[in-house]
Amino acid sequence: MSASSYEDHYDGCKAFLFLASKIGLPVDLVNFLIAQIAALCLARLFRKPLKLASAEFRHSLCLIIGLLMGYFCFGKQAVHLSMLPMISYILLKFVPQHLTGNVILLSSMIYLSCIHLHRQIYHTADYSLDITGPLMVITQRVTSLAYSLQDNITKKEINDNTKGSDELNRLNKLPSPLEYFAYTLAFQTLMCGPVVFYPDYINFIEGSRDKELEGKLSGSEPSPRLAVLYKMAGSVTAAVLYLSLSDKYPITVLEELMDPKSEVSHSWSALYLLWYAYLATLVVRCKYYHAWLLSEAICNNSGMGFNGYDTDGAPKWDKLSNIDVFGFEFAQNFRAAVASWNKNTNAWLRNVAYERSARLRTVRVYALSALWHGFHPGYYFTFFAGGLFTVAAKKLRSFVRPMFLDSRPKKLFYDLLTFMTTRVAMTYATVPFVLLHLSPSLAFYGRLYYSLHFIALGALLLPPKKHVSSPSLSNELPKESSKYTNNAQNEKAETNGKMKIS
Repeated sequence: MSASSYEDHYDGCKAFLFLASKIGLPVDLVNFLIAQIAALCLARLFRKPLKLASAEFRHSLCLIIGLLMGYFCFGKQAVHLSMLPMISYILLKFVPQHLTGNVILLSSMIYLSCIHLHRQIYHTADYSLDITGPLMVITQRVTSLAYSLQDNITKKEINDNTKGSDELNRLNKLPSPLEYFAYTLAFQTLMCGPVVFYPDYINFIEGSRDKELEGKLSGSEPSPRLAVLYKMAGSVTAAVLYLSLSDKYPITVLEELMDPKSEVSHSWSALYLLWYAYLATLVVRCKYYHAWLLSEAICNNSGMGFNGYDTDGAPKWDKLSNIDVFGFEFAQNFRAAVASWNKNTNAWLRNVAYERSARLRTVRVYALSALWHGFHPGYYFTFFAGGLFTVAAKKLRSFVRPMFLDSRPKKLFYDLLTFMTTRVAMTYATVPFVLLHLSPSLAFYGRLYYSLHFIALGALLLPPKKHVSSPSLSNELPKESSKYTNNAQNEKAETNGKMKIS
């Protein structure tokens, strides 16, 4: 795409084109960085000067800054940031409340899907930043709020896994328009998440001020300065790694697999192909690490995300943590890797899909996650493989792991083996997610003879293990990171022995 065509398709602010050309980055990414750095600075206002401001003022400021950021980055496309919450709010007011969750999920997914399809059909994806990112986060917010209202009306447990969380998840009444739109468009997490559940947002807006006025907060909540600096350092490191390695290991090289005469298809061994795919997907992950850690730093700098103290008395600012980098990169099984990636989205999927039915839970979760991401075939390849590997690994582990527990050297060997297997399986599963399109994804799997698919299917044929109590299906999905959902899970663990992880 030529420079003029690129600029024509991008609707955001173009005042910083000169800076983009000087540093060699697309203007959309430059605008994203400018917006997020501004958000990081403005977030500080909510901890000091505006800590005791009225809730209405704090709501209004979150909303106004969010709208300005949206227009700065997306231009006229930013109208969708208001349209989706507006449609959802109208439905919340007029749809029978025992149906609100299902109706809002359906309507918001239809709206989001239309935007996904528009971008995919009209090929306006030649820039990295587009409106679907914020809309995906807004969809999470409006649907989680709608189900909270629905659960309050139905006043019944969804299934056994929701015991203890029922009361905590419910909302007693529909938020006011200001509360609702400030929540859905709050600038701290507008650009790339994480999703903030409504009780956590309201506690951020109203809780600190009320406790301060009552004289209960003095000295009880520590400064987030160290957490912010730590996450900013991680974000900058991820950005540097991406900029320095993206030209050396571009994922687009794997598209050459479609040409049987190319060097990649003709000369590379399967082992080297996997190694290159691992490095290329690692580079892509650095973009996510950069964006998520920066967004989390913004939340912490405004006062959101404090999660009490650990056993050593150190403050934890991880309530809104979306990524555990080391947990993902060094996971020893597929489920642990999934649990460390996009954690708040996992919490949302659990709330709106997993706990809403007793049948085909894992299928429902992966299907909704794929649809939420869009319609590129690569997403569906990845989520199909992810669901298959999750179930197969769980079954295979029950057979293999007991053989390595009788000595420490065997256990160390088992840990190393599972780490390497997880990295291979994760690379194999996620390459289509990055390639997006059908032909290169099929070419990649075909070059590896669909080997991991067949291995996973073979594992499913293993007979059931006798005399071993099976862990709850709830372990197939990571636990929520929100404070109120964490508390609920603790209660579930006490009342339901099946929650124990083997």
